Amino acid sequence: MTPSLHPEIQRLLEANTELRMELALLLTEAHDLVHTLRPNLLALYQTKLGAWELEKLKAQFRVARLKRTIELVQAMLNRGGKPDMVQIEAQVQEEQVLWEKKINEAAAKLQSAEHRLAHLLSGEQNAELKKLYYQLVKQLHPDLHPDQPAGDKLLWQQVQDAYDAGDLEKLRALDLLLHNPQPPECTADALEKLQTEHAMLEKRIDELEAKIEQLESQPPFTLREDLENEVWIAMKRTTIEKETDPLQAQAATLEKHLETLVPPHVPGIEFGLN
Repeated sequence: MTPSLHPEIQRLLEANTELRMELALLLTEAHDLVHTLRPNLLALYQTKLGAWELEKLKAQFRVARLKRTIELVQAMLNRGGKPDMVQIEAQVQEEQVLWEKKINEAAAKLQSAEHRLAHLLSGEQNAELKKLYYQLVKQLHPDLHPDQPAGDKLLWQQVQDAYDAGDLEKLRALDLLLHNPQPPECTADALEKLQTEHAMLEKRIDELEAKIEQLESQPPFTLREDLENEVWIAMKRTTIEKETDPLQAQAATLEKHLETLVPPHVPGIEFGLN
């Protein structure tokens, strides 16, 4: 006959089981916010507004490049020399490497966003992915198993990698591998261990709730509804265009000014700002 547990031990076992389930849910939610929802929202933002922001960035770059070119041309003229546009172009190109990098990164980000949104899991697959991850969190997450062996740590890393990659088949395999976790043993100092675990679980739950609240109070999470609102999108695009138009007008003015300094039809002089 199996001896009955002390009532306080029984109570703590049940309470800690509930806390562990709550913590596993919060761990899943926090990870999902950072590694799935945030990238998806950023990708959605890029597909809605990235092209407009890229045009603004290009206009800013053109203005900066023209200003620097005019500055170098004027310096040569002030010294009584003839502007060497090949030399100036080379110097400006070298100085503007960071601008080129920013534009290339913005263009790559836009392309990556389009690819990400085109390869999302279906609603049914995503639900299964989250359910499997939650089950594996309960069995392997270090916050729930602080004394886990090295083998479990490696398995947990595989779980995270598979979840972040949306690899449903890998998570299914890992779930099968860990399908039958063993219940905790009751030892002589079970009460003290359970009390310590109870306090740890409550503290970690409080920390995660605060973290999730903080995450959701910041962009891009605060833009979730806006990114589904076509009126807001249109207004945002208009705002970006209003910021881009003066830059393009300024670039046109600078080009005319540069032509007065160095007429474009002078033999031997080439303009390569396009």
